[in-house]
Amino acid sequence: MTDTIHRLLGTRYVGLARNTIDYWMQPDDPTMTESRLMSAIDRAPALPHSSLRLYLHVPFCAQRCRFCAFSGGNSLDFRQAERYAALLVRQLHFMWGRSAMKGRPIRSVNIGGGSPDLLGPSIETVLGAVRSLAGFGDDTELAVEMTLSTVKPEFIETLVAHGVTKVSFGVQSLDATVRRYMRQPTTTKHLERVLRWIDGRIPVVNADLITGLPGQTREDVADDLDVLMADPRINAISSYLLTAGAAPALIAAIEAGTIPPPPPPLEQALMRLGTYGAFRRAGWVRRGTNTYVNPRGIAAAIVSKLAGDECIGASDYETFLLAVGPQAIASLPGVRIENLVDIEAWCAAVERDALPFCLPKCSTAHQRDMSLWTFPLRWEGLPHARVAAMKASGALSRAQIEILDALVHEGLVVDGPDRYALSLLGEVFMGQLVRDLKTDSARAAVDAYIDEGAALGHLVTLGRAHDVNPLNNRQLAKLSLDDGGA
Repeated sequence: MTDTIHRLLGTRYVGLARNTIDYWMQPDDPTMTESRLMSAIDRAPALPHSSLRLYLHVPFCAQRCRFCAFSGGNSLDFRQAERYAALLVRQLHFMWGRSAMKGRPIRSVNIGGGSPDLLGPSIETVLGAVRSLAGFGDDTELAVEMTLSTVKPEFIETLVAHGVTKVSFGVQSLDATVRRYMRQPTTTKHLERVLRWIDGRIPVVNADLITGLPGQTREDVADDLDVLMADPRINAISSYLLTAGAAPALIAAIEAGTIPPPPPPLEQALMRLGTYGAFRRAGWVRRGTNTYVNPRGIAAAIVSKLAGDECIGASDYETFLLAVGPQAIASLPGVRIENLVDIEAWCAAVERDALPFCLPKCSTAHQRDMSLWTFPLRWEGLPHARVAAMKASGALSRAQIEILDALVHEGLVVDGPDRYALSLLGEVFMGQLVRDLKTDSARAAVDAYIDEGAALGHLVTLGRAHDVNPLNNRQLAKLSLDDGGA
C-alpha cells in the first residue's frame, strides 16, 4: 500500500492535529528572571494594530472530564470562591495598570475555566470589576463559561443583570455511552433546564461539541448537530477536535483499554468535514476558531461584537491578551506570561504582592510571525497587507512563505481579493496548517508539549502515577516524569 493511499481527503496530511490549545508554546527558559520579565512587560508597545483582550480563568470544577486540557489546575475547593474572586480582580488591575493599552477600548472579556459558575455570588465581584475598567464599552464582548451540571439560576440572573453578551457550556456529545467514557454525567437533562433559565435573555448561547471521541461515530456527530442546531434557544455552536496530547488521563484510559480508542484518522476527518459542511448548508457563519453562529438568530449588532477568542491565545503579535488566574497565559508584543498552575501557590503569591508566574515557562521572544500561523484559527482571514508587512520586516522565513504558497496551491487556503482565507478543507485540517506555518523551533516546542502529555499518560498505564488532576500540571511534569521513570 503506497503512502498516497494513507493521505486524507486528497491532502498532504495522514492525520489531524495532535494539538488544539498549545500552539503558542515556547521552549522553557530556565534563565528567566522577574526583572527581565517585568521589563519586557513595561516595554511592550501599543502598536497601530494592537487590540486589548482580557481572559480571566476560574479553576474550580466538580467534574473530571478525561479530555480536559485544564485539569492540572482544577480545584474542588470552591468554598474559597470569595477569596479567589478578589485575588483575580487584584491581578487583573495589576496587569491592566502596567499595560501600554490601559484605558484603550477593550475588544473582549472572556471568563472561562474550569466552571466560573462555581464562583456563585462572587461572580458579581468579577463582572463588576471588568465593567468598571476604562475602555469597557458597548462594543466589548463579555463572555462567560458555565457547566450545565453545576450552574444555578441565580448565576444566570447575575449574568443577565451585567449585560453578558455570550454564555458557553460544554455538551461535547449527547450519546450516553460516549459521555460515560469521558467521565461526564450520562444524562443531558441539565441542558433543557439551563436553556429554560436563559430563555433568550442572553444574546448568544453557545454549546460546545467535540468530534473524535472514543466510541463516537459519524452518525453520532451528525445527530448531535441536528439536535442542537434545531433548538431555537441555541444560536452558536463550537465544534472542537479531540486531541489527546493535552490530556494524560485520556491517554492512560485508552492505553489501558478501559475505553475504546478514538476513531481512525479518516473517520475523524470526515467528522470535521461533515460538521463544517452542515454549518455552511444551514447558513451559519464562522465567528471563532471552531465556532459558527446562526445570523438569523442573533442581532447584527451582537454578531459584530463577537471577537472569536475561544482559543485562549493571541491572534497577532500586536495583541495585548491580559490573562489572569492560575494556568492562564498572557501575551503582549514580545512577552509570553504563564501563571502558576497550582491555585494555592497562585493565591499566596498574589496575596503577598509577588509575581504569580512560572518564570521558566515565560518568554520574552518576539513572535512577529504570529499573524501568519494563527491565521487558520481566525475567522477574519489574513489580509494581504499584513503578510506584506511581515515580509518587509523580515518576520517570515523563506520556508514559511513557500508553505503558504503551497497551501494555496493545494486548495487548503484560498487567496482572495484582499486576504487569505481557509477553504472548507482547510478548516478540517486547521491545526495542521498552524503547525506547518510555524518555524522549526516553535514547532518543536509544541511537539514536545504533546509528547510530554503522552509520557505522563503512559506513567498512569504503568501504575507509576495516579490519574488525578495535578498529573496535568505541566509545570511539575519533569518531576513527575523523573519520579515515574525511577
